[in-house]
Amino acid sequence: MINVNLTLFIQIINFLVLLLILNAILFKPVLAKIREREAQIKKDLDSALDLEKKVEDQERRHQEELGKARQIAAQEKNVLVSEAKKVESDLLDQARTKAAAIVDEMRTSIQAEAATVRQTLRDEMTPLAQSISEKILGRAV
Repeated sequence: MINVNLTLFIQIINFLVLLLILNAILFKPVLAKIREREAQIKKDLDSALDLEKKVEDQERRHQEELGKARQIAAQEKNVLVSEAKKVESDLLDQARTKAAAIVDEMRTSIQAEAATVRQTLRDEMTPLAQSISEKILGRAV
């Protein structure tokens, strides 16, 4: 059987005083630190989420800018290619024109030379034909 006497009450009071002292010295500071850490962890998590969102936004903007830059580069490339084709076409046209002019000049020159040679042959042929005729006939023609 349990005897209820003064020592039991003193033990209960002693226990309650110990709880109050431990509460003031140990439990409250520990709980405060735990709450402080939880708040800091929550703050850090929120900060990390914000940073992650910023990184995703930056990545998205970077991809958009990269796409725009690629588009601009493709347009510039097309413009440069078309300009190069135009220059090439112009150069080819100039070369064809020059070649045609040279060919025409050469034809004219050849025709002039041929005419000169024909005239020279005609001029030289008459005395030659007379000379041959005279030799064959043995008399002057």
